[in-house]
Amino acid sequence: MLGYRFFEEYNDGRLESSSGNVIAIDLTGDSFVQEGGVCYGAVVAIPDKAKPNSPVFKRLFNAEYLGARCRRISEARARLIHPRLFEYLDAMA
Repeated sequence: MLGYRFFEEYNDGRLESSSGNVIAIDLTGDSFVQEGGVCYGAVVAIPDKAKPNSPVFKRLFNAEYLGARCRRISEARARLIHPRLFEYLDAMA
């Protein structure tokens, strides 16, 4: 899917226990710096629904979290892990 990078989210900083969710960073939008780091537009799992293949929403996202709790993955793997994310992205297209 053009315009996005995908990151598998983990439950721990050791990247051993996958949350079963993916973060899609929107590369077509602008990034900006605010206190705490660089922010991007992203589609992420709804925090209070933190279970595998959670519902998603669009929000601003602190990129520092990606380095601490995520690993970049291919679109193919992202589609396997988090089908709801792609239902949302496909509906936006």
